[in-house]
Amino acid sequence: MNTLKLRRQDGVTLLEVLVAMIIMSVSLMMLLNMAMIALDGNDWSNKTTIATQLLQEKLEQIRASGDFTNGSDTLQGVTRTWHVTNAGNHLRKVDVSVIWSDIRAREKGSALTAYVRTDSI
Repeated sequence: MNTLKLRRQDGVTLLEVLVAMIIMSVSLMMLLNMAMIALDGNDWSNKTTIATQLLQEKLEQIRASGDFTNGSDTLQGVTRTWHVTNAGNHLRKVDVSVIWSDIRAREKGSALTAYVRTDSI
């Protein structure tokens, strides 16, 4: 005689559901944190690239135009300041700096110093 043994079929217990929900919640919070870090990094990279381009652009403008006056301006959310001093015969020292705010409203900055040869003293 062949007897079939019936297995006991249990459902999911409340404790198992609770543990699964906790694991899923922690995982989702970690993913959200990773997304915020990626957004911060992307914003930093974007603003740093813009600031570097503006530094180089101003230095090239001063070299090309021969306009050795001090000044400042704001472009694309970046404040740019330049200061030119006489560094000797036919030589000018050009200091260009930029300041911007990151996604968390913290101020960041960068600077560039170059010496430009001129025809005048």
